[in-house]
Parts: sequence; structure tokens; C-alpha cells
Amino acid sequence: MTIYIESGLRLDLPDGQHFRFADLPAYKKLSGQHLKEMDFGWIAGKKLFLLEIRSYAQMTEALAVSDFVPVKGLPVPYRFQVLVEKVTDSLMMLLAAWADSDHGQAIRADLPAAARNRLPLKLIVAVDLPAKLSVHLLGLRDSLNEHLRGRIALADVGSVVLIDYARLVANPMFNGFIKVAV
Repeated sequence: MTIYIESGLRLDLPDGQHFRFADLPAYKKLSGQHLKEMDFGWIAGKKLFLLEIRSYAQMTEALAVSDFVPVKGLPVPYRFQVLVEKVTDSLMMLLAAWADSDHGQAIRADLPAAARNRLPLKLIVAVDLPAKLSVHLLGLRDSLNEHLRGRIALADVGSVVLIDYARLVANPMFNGFIKVAV
């Protein structure tokens, strides 16, 4: 197992069955070219899971719902746009790897063996929001999926799961290896 502590969570991921795009040599060659990535990927139950974790819990006073949830007729909030870009770019990297494009071949070679061929994907964004903003999780989830609908459909993904930290660590699918860091 490899242990990661990030954004208030501890992840114990199985050796040879996980990756971080940020650690892949092929990603590092492209990362200065406006390419973003989700934090963790791992294989479990013949599925490939991608997880982005974001903690805003310490920003209680500075954050408002308008920092996350788009409002029609107004510019898309920066933090929301970053999530869209991370999901989109991560999907593009995997699809390139599975399509065997030139850059995709390099990414594919850096992935764990089980992830080098197409697998069903599960996309998860876990956020830790101040209590006053947690009531907006459903709106954020719906807006994120609306903005990503066509992109994720190209990868045969029905929707992105947006979940708060408490539900993530309590979920039986994840509670064996994702915990709150102490």
C-alpha cells in the first residue's frame, strides 16, 4: 500500500493498482501546457476510479456560493471552472492513452498495467466545504454534470459523483482506504 495525505484525507492505495497523473513522466512533459489533472486514479472491481479532492474548510469567511455554483448570465466561477477542466483533461488523457495517440502511448506506458486498456470509469469529486456552504452541494453537483454532460458521455460516463468528505469516508466502497487524516 502507498499512503498519501492530501487536503485533509489519508488514502491507502494498493501498489501497482493506482496512479497520480501528476507523478507520470508523460504528464509532467505536458503539464506546463495548460493541462490539468484529477488527483488519484485506482483500479477496483474492474473499474477505474478517478478522484479529485478539494478542501475549502479553512476558508469559512472568504467563500460564498457564488464562488462555486454558476449562475445563468454571469461568468463561470473560477473554482468551478477548475473542476470542469480537471475532469475534462483527465478524461482526455485516458482516452488518448486508450486510443494509442502519440502522447497517449507515453501516458499509457506510465499507467498501471490494469489501466492500460479501456475500463469503465467512475469519476468522483470530493469537497470539504464550510458548513454554511454544504447546503449547495446538490446545486454544485447538478451544475458540474450539466457542464460536463457531453464530455463525459464521450467516455461512456453517466455522471460525475460529487460528494462531501463525510460521505466519502463513510461510503463502504471507500472507507477501507480513504479516511480523514489525523
